Amino acid sequence: MSHYRKIALGCTAALSLGVANVAVAQDVEFMTWTFAEASGEPLIQGMIDSFAGGTVEPQGYAWGEMTTNALLRARTNTLPDVMQVQARLLPTVANIEQMVDLNTVFDRAMLEQMFAPGFLAFGEVDGRQMALPWIGGTIGMVANENVLSAAGITDLPTTVEEFRADLIAIRDAVPNSVPYGMATTNANSIVLDYMIWVWTHGGDLVVDGVPAVNSPEAIAGLQFMVDLVAERLSAPEIDRPDARRLFGQEAMGFYFDSPQAAQFAVEFSGNADYAQFVEPMMTPVLAEGDDPVSIQWGHVITLLNSENADATSAAAQFMLHLLSDDQLIPYTAANGTIPSTVSGQADASFQSDAYRAAWAANSGVPRRNAIASLSNGAEIATIIGEEVQAAILGQKTAEEAANDMQARMVEAFANAG
Repeated sequence: MSHYRKIALGCTAALSLGVANVAVAQDVEFMTWTFAEASGEPLIQGMIDSFAGGTVEPQGYAWGEMTTNALLRARTNTLPDVMQVQARLLPTVANIEQMVDLNTVFDRAMLEQMFAPGFLAFGEVDGRQMALPWIGGTIGMVANENVLSAAGITDLPTTVEEFRADLIAIRDAVPNSVPYGMATTNANSIVLDYMIWVWTHGGDLVVDGVPAVNSPEAIAGLQFMVDLVAERLSAPEIDRPDARRLFGQEAMGFYFDSPQAAQFAVEFSGNADYAQFVEPMMTPVLAEGDDPVSIQWGHVITLLNSENADATSAAAQFMLHLLSDDQLIPYTAANGTIPSTVSGQADASFQSDAYRAAWAANSGVPRRNAIASLSNGAEIATIIGEEVQAAILGQKTAEEAANDMQARMVEAFANAG
């Protein structure tokens, strides 16, 4: 079994955005899904309690309800001041009129020096800085060492062929297991697994602005997913939360997740030391020499309402508070993610963290989620999810589902202009 490898990120200390004036004490409403999670609530509460620039009211929503609630609250002018957003869903949320372009609030040069290369782009939409990156990483594959050991597997798979062989070994050796927790329900989850396997098979979902999901390579990626379910190497009706639970309960060998996978494994195993059995790994490749792929991932924080569009506002200062070393470094250490700031990544505690260093070392070649950046990304994700499910459930062949997906996406692209 491979072991964690430390990597040097070569970061320098981040510059403060320091503003001349102290923010006037006032109330700040902070909308966040992390506060609604049992493991995340004390972390967010601690960050709130340590903020001296005003009173912060946390408003916790389930992750899957965040975007819908944000859009509904925009219609009734009841938006919060600061909001946590999944980076891949930002293009949808950025359509909210009350969102503030942070280039009008903070000095651009300082932002570029504060954040690690590539992270600032998480918050950019159409040339505007609609959010600041908070935590980051990739959507990548993890393996459960205990499950692999029970199946007699001693080395992580590096090719798709080896991966399939390991899944068969787990299926046959671990009773009632789901060897690979492929997302097979919930469109927003399905699209991530689908995207990775299409990339792995040499295809892409969109090429030069045109859907390409019925290319031979994309069809091969979908057929691979169909075959996994048919051979009981994956299962229908699995969403990311289900995979996290089964993985922590040692009924699953592999699945795709964010760097928080170790935290979820600890939570569902009931073992505070369980992270040692969670092994970040590169996505298996189709052929030796191919680049292992993963998806860029992160959480960003946004500023809303014109009265907050000033660096001295309590809301703006609270954003900076969340991004300060004193808050960000322990927060990312607690949830197993990568800090977005240069100074956070340069900190000795991050550099010496074997799991997070291993995650960064095994990210392969991260690629941006092209679907999430579309103005109608939610509609496209639904189309993909429905057609992938139809193929997985045997309602259509992989080729039929891919052709129908292509036609529906072309129409959706045309309607969106």
